[in-house]
Amino acid sequence: MKKNLLLLFALFIGGITMAQNELFFSEYVEGSGNNRALEIFNPTSSDINLKGYSICRYSNGNLTRYDVAITGVVPAKGTWVAVSDKRDSSGTGYDTMVDPVLQAKADTFLCPNYGSNKTFYFNGNDAMTLEKANGTYIDIIGKMGQDPGDAWTMDAAAGYTSAYGGKWWTKNHTLIRKPSVTGGVTSNPDPFFIVGNEWDSLPKNTFDHLGWHTCIVGIEPIVKINNAFFYPNPSSNGWFMVKGTEVIKSVKIMNVIGQSIAYIVNPEERGDMRIETQEMTKGIYMIQINFADNTSIVKKVIIE
Repeated sequence: MKKNLLLLFALFIGGITMAQNELFFSEYVEGSGNNRALEIFNPTSSDINLKGYSICRYSNGNLTRYDVAITGVVPAKGTWVAVSDKRDSSGTGYDTMVDPVLQAKADTFLCPNYGSNKTFYFNGNDAMTLEKANGTYIDIIGKMGQDPGDAWTMDAAAGYTSAYGGKWWTKNHTLIRKPSVTGGVTSNPDPFFIVGNEWDSLPKNTFDHLGWHTCIVGIEPIVKINNAFFYPNPSSNGWFMVKGTEVIKSVKIMNVIGQSIAYIVNPEERGDMRIETQEMTKGIYMIQINFADNTSIVKKVIIE
């Protein structure tokens, strides 16, 4: 839920405006050790609550899944980032700590214990999906029921698998969805998952694109996108400041499942505002900043 970059263009085909109204995966990180992350993008003009959504893993060609329910809010034209929950600096082996740079990108952490939930232990040859509780596929990375070997590749002769030693795209790489992709894959790829059609592949442990996404979905460029930041963040001293690029009218404080905790009106017409946190328990909160120009964004703050 960090900075957003959206390019908006018109797409008229036969007089019909094509629009996207559902979430999709915008980034996939399969790096060294436990450096794993998935980013979800919301191309719509409204916030989307993640209640009822799950991230699922179909391991090594299996058609049965591991799944984890996700919570939170993906802001309009914004992102939400899930990272493997390995944060113990003394961890070794399968519990090796995730790179702190990647940790800082997270809106949530998932699956701390392999024995309890195996969903977030993908390793380049597992299909990953975003699904709703009714079993609807919202997006698919990879191909369920296919074991590509080590990874999916762009080797057409091998059916886009690594069978003939093709260059890996999904293992030890970061994938970023191409800006021209405006929605998810909602049926299992047939006959092939051709990763390069919708994704760009970057080197291992590339994290700097997480938290924002470029997507072509509409008509005219948005010239101004309001933003805000918090300091200190994390906050442990009973308050934090919100600093915006526009006059702040009010803020709404929400917990990670989108429930409203407080609504605070800015007492002054200013681009900053002090938020008292003495009554807030420790944890992650989503702050909706409402600007004087009637726009709003949602950002994350950590209270310690």
